[in-house]
Amino acid sequence: MKTRMTAVRHRLQLPALALAFGVALLAGCSGKTRMDFNAKDVACQGLGTDWSMPDTHGVMRSSADLCGKVTYLFFGFTSCPDVCPTTMVDMARVKHLMGSQADQLQVVFVSVDPQRDTPAMLDTYVHGFDPQAIGLVGDDRQLDAMARRFKAFYEKEPGPVPGSHTMSHTAGGYVFDRQGRLRLFAPYGMASEALFSDVQRLLLEPAHMAGEQPVPACRA
Repeated sequence: MKTRMTAVRHRLQLPALALAFGVALLAGCSGKTRMDFNAKDVACQGLGTDWSMPDTHGVMRSSADLCGKVTYLFFGFTSCPDVCPTTMVDMARVKHLMGSQADQLQVVFVSVDPQRDTPAMLDTYVHGFDPQAIGLVGDDRQLDAMARRFKAFYEKEPGPVPGSHTMSHTAGGYVFDRQGRLRLFAPYGMASEALFSDVQRLLLEPAHMAGEQPVPACRA
């Protein structure tokens, strides 16, 4: 655990396609938002709805599992050398800053490498950083459907050793409010303190904002 928590925190240059997808999301929504968030407001883009994917215990998860907490969902893989462990360390830092409210933030890790990431491997990986984190890993069809829901990018690339591979993927996290609505995109490298501030703002929002409804799964 100590080794992971002290992971190298430098921000390596990301593949051009991964950056391009991140830039598209960072376009955000026009007009004023109700609050001044540090992450980009993407509520108007209609992303992250009606998805489902099995977790590391074979339980099918869906948007209903996002109800009641602020959720940070991102795409990655367990053998990722930089972005993924750094992101998990950053999220552990955010939860530390939240103190007694840490259980109000749910971290969800979606594997983009189902060929190598077995459920047991992913479960061990995510819980090494956060005992409450949820790992999702499905087959290629389920992953493709999930990525489309979020306009997330992933691609297999040749690895440093002949016959091996690595993955290029969207770097950054999708932040949902307590009503299961995707509200923000937090780019990779965003300071933990800034994301903590955004999470706190979302937790302080009324359960039902004027003119908005929770996703169907979250309706009482």
